[in-house]
Amino acid sequence: MKFCPECGKDLKGSTKFCPECGYNIQSIISNDIQSGTEIKSNSINGDDESTSEIWQESIQKTTRELGDNLEESVERIFKDRGYETSLRQRLRGKSGQLNEIDVLAKRNKITVAIECKNYDESRKIGIAEIRNFVAKLEDLDINRGFFITSSDFSSDAVGWAQNNPNEKQLELWDGSTFMEQFKATVLGRTNSKIVRIENGIEPKGNIDDFTNLTLHNADRVTLRRCDLIFHPFHIVTFNLNEEFKTPDKQIHTSHNSGSYFVDGLSGEIIYHQDDHGYVFETSDDEEKQFVKEIENYNPVGKLELTQKTGSQIIKVEPSIASNDAQFRVRIHASKDNQSRVPYEVRVSKDTYESRDFLHKPDPNKITTKSRLVLVPKVDIEFESKEYSYSRIVFPASEIWVKDEIAKCKHLIGSKHTFAVCEICGIAKCEKDIMVDDNDTCFCKKHAPQDLKDKNKRSIIPDKLKKFSFRK
Repeated sequence: MKFCPECGKDLKGSTKFCPECGYNIQSIISNDIQSGTEIKSNSINGDDESTSEIWQESIQKTTRELGDNLEESVERIFKDRGYETSLRQRLRGKSGQLNEIDVLAKRNKITVAIECKNYDESRKIGIAEIRNFVAKLEDLDINRGFFITSSDFSSDAVGWAQNNPNEKQLELWDGSTFMEQFKATVLGRTNSKIVRIENGIEPKGNIDDFTNLTLHNADRVTLRRCDLIFHPFHIVTFNLNEEFKTPDKQIHTSHNSGSYFVDGLSGEIIYHQDDHGYVFETSDDEEKQFVKEIENYNPVGKLELTQKTGSQIIKVEPSIASNDAQFRVRIHASKDNQSRVPYEVRVSKDTYESRDFLHKPDPNKITTKSRLVLVPKVDIEFESKEYSYSRIVFPASEIWVKDEIAKCKHLIGSKHTFAVCEICGIAKCEKDIMVDDNDTCFCKKHAPQDLKDKNKRSIIPDKLKKFSFRK
């Protein structure tokens, strides 16, 4: 393929998506597999290994040359957010070493370093890569970093990033989050006052209420962005009802039914439920909340929402077609429903030997049906001096899954923030903020020396009050 079928842009190499419009080239390949590849199977073993191998090979081909396009597309997102950007910068750090930054973004006093990794979807980013990136941030004295990949992160990497010992503001974007942000930037925005959404879950209340701050000096914080984003998911129901024979010629049946939740942007299956129970295929809190929203709220056939000044309502179109999602579910359901069936083989006149037969259902005999659901989330960005803060809220349930400006990290847990520093803009709890006689707030690093001395003198009597002296 030399051009994008959606917008006509010339494509270099075998990219995973169009850098102009975000169209998922991978979905075309999967459709080619569907129409041009016979799934080798029979009533005994239903073998789908050849299909899986072709699928994985196609995915790898589409990601080999994504690297530069990924960086350019990320740069476009941050330019849209008001940053001045530059690609592939080599910066000398405090250690004297040169650090390569894929995308460097600057806005006012904020500097953001962005690492981009082009991996196929089977390879996850691990702790080592996150640690190396944080080491770069530390060496360059940059507070905020984004690690963006076309694949996903291991659960250990996510946990370490959230509690990194350097206390860097680190945001991780997997393939789905990146595609959501890219398509929202390039295709999703509209100037229309009324936005119509089909098959969307209805948000509750006033979206502006989610931007409220309880800080002592909330006037020192600027609201940079408040986007109501509708993220697409394919809900694919399946039914398996198959007869098969074991080598001893006995007939058996395989039954199961349920549904899979497929991310409409990445094609990733994040959850499935069937006759045997349910399984979360993700450890990400945001993706888990998407599942809960879909389970707890029914989509509305047609929604009409009013777009207010200073905010955006963005409907993100799916990159994965319905038949592509169903194809993935059939392959996945076949693997999930493998079973071992005991049977006996006669090895001599009076002797039988017990063996196990591994049955893999034929994907072609699994029936599927898909429906599209658009799940709303509110994506908010605040700014104060050298720091920016992200807040993500699900407006249907009013569940907050992320609120960087509200949490002050400590060795054990976190505390609610009290104020932002007048000098650098870092949000800290009451323990880590000093307030002078003019009601000006400072972090410990930037507080004037006389305020630090005054604070020390006041701490000693407070500590003594905790002791009781007895004879």
